[in-house]
Amino acid sequence: MGTNLSQVFISNIDVLESGTSFTGIASTPEIGIWNLAGNSGAGAYVNTALYQASADLTDDDSGESLVAIANPLWFYNNLQFVQGTSGNPIATPIINTRNIRRIKYDPFVVSAGHQTVLDIGTALNSRNATFKFVIRTTPVDQLSFYDADGTGLPDLSGGGYQFPLGAFNTTNHKVINVESLFADRPTNDEAGLYDHLVTLIAANPVLNALFNVTDNTTTCTIAARHPGVIFDLIINNDTDETTLASSVQTVTGFVPGTGNAWQVLGEEIRCRSRYGNFNRMYLPQNMMTYTQTAYQYDKITIEYEHNWPTSTGIAPAGTLNQVVLYFTDSDGTAPVVGDAGTATYDDAFGITIATAAEFIW
Repeated sequence: MGTNLSQVFISNIDVLESGTSFTGIASTPEIGIWNLAGNSGAGAYVNTALYQASADLTDDDSGESLVAIANPLWFYNNLQFVQGTSGNPIATPIINTRNIRRIKYDPFVVSAGHQTVLDIGTALNSRNATFKFVIRTTPVDQLSFYDADGTGLPDLSGGGYQFPLGAFNTTNHKVINVESLFADRPTNDEAGLYDHLVTLIAANPVLNALFNVTDNTTTCTIAARHPGVIFDLIINNDTDETTLASSVQTVTGFVPGTGNAWQVLGEEIRCRSRYGNFNRMYLPQNMMTYTQTAYQYDKITIEYEHNWPTSTGIAPAGTLNQVVLYFTDSDGTAPVVGDAGTATYDDAFGITIATAAEFIW
């Protein structure tokens, strides 16, 4: 989110509005980019290139040679980003394009939780062991703290578990232990150890809400359910009073991803609460949620300067406002090249769908 006025717009289709009136409806919200033509108040929705991002420097007919322009050249002076829905329009302030400093395009990337894969072998056969879970970081996403509809989206395992906030009321690392006595295992081998570990974690309400455990017989995968949770696992051989080497674990880091439903819905709710229900042109009686929880979204971030205090914003002059546009294909999957043909975001922003890009002025 931006440092000042941060707005989020969500389109459940990858086509931009066109013409002089909004046709998008609440069930299929769309985004429009309104071009203000001079001072007459007239204008239209732009669905073609907003700026010249590259130039053809080829002098003959042998082929095209496109060169990126360091500072893309704007075709318009004043734009306003709008989300039209039945009765409850959302809009940014009027933005002079000379104040836009950055446009960044991030295609959809699936989220993945922090995890470790155990391959202990025979090291704990006939040995008692303590598994020490050290929770180093906790979530920062909105839905882990407020999910009124009970979506369960922040559980990346799909289990619908809520992060156990009550157990994490300080900034200190939290350490939770479980002990596996070899006499309690179903079999005195590696497979029996993993079976017992799954049982121990499932029986612990906090650990069960934190981790999804998969017993693969010869390995065991322990994955954080929630985005932003990073943990260490220390395995002690209690019988011999030793600590197992780190080589028995293969750790994969947390991947935040882009445009996952938990991120989009979280930003939608955060903007709604921070700016009086999405900073709408007027407050509606009923708040509609635009994020589809099964959809995958691409993301465009626009940052622009504002003339504080005479312009919109709550931060001192020199900071930036931010507009975030999330869009998806009409079937809810991440957009791919050629999805809609014309009047799409790649036409307007000079991007190649699924290829990250950034323009800076």
